[in-house]
Amino acid sequence: MNMGNGKPFVKSVDLELKRAERYRIFVSLIVLDLAFVDALLGDESRRLIETIFVRVRAGIREIDNAAVVGCHKLVLLLPETPRQGAELAARRLRDTVRSILTEQADRFVDQMVPLEMASYPDTAGAKTIREFLGEFAEAS
Repeated sequence: MNMGNGKPFVKSVDLELKRAERYRIFVSLIVLDLAFVDALLGDESRRLIETIFVRVRAGIREIDNAAVVGCHKLVLLLPETPRQGAELAARRLRDTVRSILTEQADRFVDQMVPLEMASYPDTAGAKTIREFLGEFAEAS
């Protein structure tokens, strides 16, 4: 299963950020840390992350991009999306992940899905998109 290669995805995020900076348009990034899935399912975690990736990829707009960076970070690039739109997408994404975990793990998962977000030109959030790019480049 090809869940997106980290290097081309990092390049895509960088290009989209440069475009947003040049034309002063919105771009948002959502990062889900699925490392807790290892503790939940052990050897089955890779298959479950693939399932999550496929379902998320099928549910996003054509202009959006998704990849798994490193082993466990599911990242969504949302061009032309302000922070408010990304927050709505993040809530839906968390619900989707919880639903898949509940289906696949055969038990209700009442666990918070760790999520971070960055938007441009909005500066709210712990990290900027550039800081995430640095992390992704290291993980790839």
